[in-house]
Amino acid sequence: MIYQGRSSRRPSQVAKSQLALRLGLAIYAALCATIALRTIVLVFRFPDTVWTVQTILSLSAPIVLPLSFLPGGERAVIGSATLADVTAALLLMALPLPLAGRRGRG
Repeated sequence: MIYQGRSSRRPSQVAKSQLALRLGLAIYAALCATIALRTIVLVFRFPDTVWTVQTILSLSAPIVLPLSFLPGGERAVIGSATLADVTAALLLMALPLPLAGRRGRG
């Protein structure tokens, strides 16, 4: 039989922790979706005259902006996607890898 001891944390602390985790996951998912859409739009060279493409590019520009200041950040790599765009996509995909590699308690 598995012993499930009482947690030293109060239910309100557990609820706050779960809320923080869910909020963090929602923000991470929004960032990933934004960068994925930006990468798709730039790789396939969709025209900037379409309002949805303009919206995607304008919403994702602040995320990619710091990477565009690095050397070579403005160089086109795949289609219209620059090195900064591809780096942002790869960084967001690699972000959860250290968490996935952690061993659980016990």
